[in-house]
Amino acid sequence: MATLHGWRGALLVEAVGSGKTWLALAVAVCERGPVLAVVPAILRAQWADAAARAGVRLHLWTHERASRGSLPSIRPSLVIIDEAHRFRDPATRRAHTIAPWIVGRRTLLLTATPIVNRLADLITLLRLIVPEDALALDGIPRLGDVEFAASPPRALRRIAIRSPVRACPTIDRRITLLQPTTVELHRSERAVAAIHHLALSTCAPIRRLLTSVLLDAAASSDAAFHRTLQRYRGLLLQARDAGGASRAMLRRFAGESLEQMVFWSLLPNPDNPGDLPLADIPRVEALLLAIPNDALWIGELISHCTGRRPTICFTRHRATARVIRMTLGEGTAWITGTEAGIGPHRMPREMLLSAFGPNRGAWQARKQVPEILIATDVAAEGLDLKAAGRIVHVDLPWTATRLEQREGRLLRLGQHHADVEVLVRLPGPAIEAALAPQARVQRKRGLADRWLQALEVDDVAGMPVLAGPLVTASATAANNVGEFTILLERDGRTGVSAIEQSVTGDLGCAIAGAARTAISRCSTHDGGSRILVNRIHRLARLAASRRDGPGLHHLDRLLRFAAASPTIGMRLIVARLVDGGDRELLRADVPDVAAPGAISATCIAAILPAMASAEIQS
Repeated sequence: MATLHGWRGALLVEAVGSGKTWLALAVAVCERGPVLAVVPAILRAQWADAAARAGVRLHLWTHERASRGSLPSIRPSLVIIDEAHRFRDPATRRAHTIAPWIVGRRTLLLTATPIVNRLADLITLLRLIVPEDALALDGIPRLGDVEFAASPPRALRRIAIRSPVRACPTIDRRITLLQPTTVELHRSERAVAAIHHLALSTCAPIRRLLTSVLLDAAASSDAAFHRTLQRYRGLLLQARDAGGASRAMLRRFAGESLEQMVFWSLLPNPDNPGDLPLADIPRVEALLLAIPNDALWIGELISHCTGRRPTICFTRHRATARVIRMTLGEGTAWITGTEAGIGPHRMPREMLLSAFGPNRGAWQARKQVPEILIATDVAAEGLDLKAAGRIVHVDLPWTATRLEQREGRLLRLGQHHADVEVLVRLPGPAIEAALAPQARVQRKRGLADRWLQALEVDDVAGMPVLAGPLVTASATAANNVGEFTILLERDGRTGVSAIEQSVTGDLGCAIAGAARTAISRCSTHDGGSRILVNRIHRLARLAASRRDGPGLHHLDRLLRFAAASPTIGMRLIVARLVDGGDRELLRADVPDVAAPGAISATCIAAILPAMASAEIQS
């Protein structure tokens, strides 16, 4: 609550299953105005149920609607964004839709996994809710500088909130690594040899991308590999008819999690980044003649799922999910994309998932409650499936984040079992050597764990040892934007470092000087802000010559917006204003932002090392 009050934005990064939904609803209880939650579509019913139980009136919107460019009509005073890591890429349409809309609104982001692939993911989430210079008083001029920090800055605790893991009840995990059998060894070797026999592309990055897609499918199952070969054949035929493969075609083939392996902007030709070898068509057709055979490894996998402990099997590939449920028979529950059911019978997703949720004991949709659920990663985020006591990773996901999200469906407060069994099916050595899925997941998990542990709020443990004389000062912005406690080194000559003062526009008489100050302030931002400030300066001189008071007031508001340290949403708004004409600029309605003002520092304490009494008196 204090972070939301001071920054108008907060990032809640509590561990998976620790109750972030209820913490967010507790914030919403104290809100006077409307509250909107932006959640994945599959979690909408769960959020509605939780809000009803908490007695909170909550408006709901979905990530999927934002991805289609649709925004709600209400004007909420608080926005809650669940599974916020889905907005870690500012180039996505959902980020382009939501980021400008939340400017000026208090926003609470919820995610247990803010770092998916790299530190830039966390920085993007911070840039959604706070300006670029939010941590300037802590010695971090730009949020982007966090990416180059040798260790996680403690200043991030001002915005990102996380309790110590030891403060939360933990659930024991019994992890079993399922080594590949002899049959699996041979299967993986054949798949790797077949992929290496394909030419794939004359462009090295594209060849690596296509190789990774095929290897990833082969690691999952013969069925997934067969389906991916069919898709590759379709891509080749489409490229033959179109005279080449476009980036859009390749990105659709790779999927969201794998297409990020290529720096597309570095490829020379956006329309035809690399010709696909049509000689691969007969080679692929020969490989498709082989009949997929996954029964052996599925039988071996299920043999480890003994007893009547409800089990959830996660896989990345729909083809793998389908072959498992077909092998196990009609009593197997399954969920893929927007469809769900038990055996051949379709069933609403919410009804099926409740069989593995907290109310499993009261489930009466069928005579027999299902014991095994086969799920793709559509069910890996946010769902409460704590009635299940066993999770099986049929294949390894592309990131450690997805692995943690999967296990978080079971490893959560209120788990029905004393412990949770975790079975991990490892890929064959040939695939591990070529794709390294296990090593990749461990590397990304290590990075995320190190930074998240540094964010844990612990008032005493881990405080740095202070060396040298220091002055503790309370710094307050002149416009009452917020208060900070900072440490300033005393150098014996100038005392504490001076903080540069910024001024705002004075309508009608000093707006030109304010524009020059704004240009100086936004020099550390992007070129769009400088262009916009120059245009405002020109229009302000014209308005002043006409003695247009309302026009000057409007331009002063635009000036404050353009000169302020930007969030991602503010950058997008500025870019839109720059692209428009002067008429659109004079009619533009921008959110109110805090005006840059003076910052005063007051000494409230001094920390001095032991020294002579005369020096202390001095």
